[in-house]
Amino acid sequence: MLQRPTWTIEWNDGMNIGIPEIDEDHKPITLLINGLNRYITEGKSPAEIKRMVQLIIDEAARHFSQEEKLFQAWQYPDTTHHAQLHNNVLNKLKGIKAGLIPYGFDSSWVNVGMKIKRVLLHHFQNEDVKYAEYYQKTNNFH
Repeated sequence: MLQRPTWTIEWNDGMNIGIPEIDEDHKPITLLINGLNRYITEGKSPAEIKRMVQLIIDEAARHFSQEEKLFQAWQYPDTTHHAQLHNNVLNKLKGIKAGLIPYGFDSSWVNVGMKIKRVLLHHFQNEDVKYAEYYQKTNNFH
């Protein structure tokens, strides 16, 4: 049997945004993304892959809700905009899930995993750092 390569996201300190409770919340999402890739490379059924995608969507929604509660507590001035970004991410993830078909080439399944990885990691690394900077300035965080 041909062994297919499985990419994984290896968490490292460079992925932290500097707020421990948020960094700890990001890690389970990366583990789910790794699990999705493993499902794809192991040739799990489309139904199982869809269930894993739904788990990622559910965990992302839970995480985003938690972030938005923290924004309120911190009086983050860009809360509304960031919440809209969360909605956009969830809509992209739901669109990816809706586009899953029960057949296709391995490469199309791998692309699904890569899209989900890109959408979430882009948000964590490019958008979440903005509120982290605010948090660190207003809380004299070092």
